[in-house]
Amino acid sequence: MKRRCAIASVAGAAAWLAGCRGAPAPQARPRWPALAVRDLAGRPATLPAASGGTRVINLWALWCPPCRQELPSLARLASALAPRGIEVTAVALADDSFAVREYLREHAAGLAGVVLSPALPAAASLRLDALPQTFVVAADGAVLARWTGAREWDAPSVRDQLDRLVQAA
Repeated sequence: MKRRCAIASVAGAAAWLAGCRGAPAPQARPRWPALAVRDLAGRPATLPAASGGTRVINLWALWCPPCRQELPSLARLASALAPRGIEVTAVALADDSFAVREYLREHAAGLAGVVLSPALPAAASLRLDALPQTFVVAADGAVLARWTGAREWDAPSVRDQLDRLVQAA
């Protein structure tokens, strides 16, 4: 019995001492990369790593039905968040700026959009496993959230989740 108590005491002391070393360092949040893109007129542009404000960045493609389905509600989200200084940008994985511009004009008017060639290394650096993917990015470029799949951006649960992320930023 004394031996079990001694072992338990030693084990308890070791656990306590391990706790005295301090908590493990917090994991660094992933960072949004600066992306060389084209605007909807086909001119070179940059989507910066840090912008000074919170952003919602949605990656989509014309060939992706769920992507196209969510664009109108994403445009409404952009209108709702603009007064709060939160920018929403739709990044189309495409090579044809004209086709993207016309599609957005017809189906998601007012939504800011840029074009990223899927052949560029920058597109591969995002490690997209499916589309659409939406990132919430803090002012300093830290990625606060990454969502895969289409969302109804008008749904109260989605807006509440987004509001919590933005407030925590």
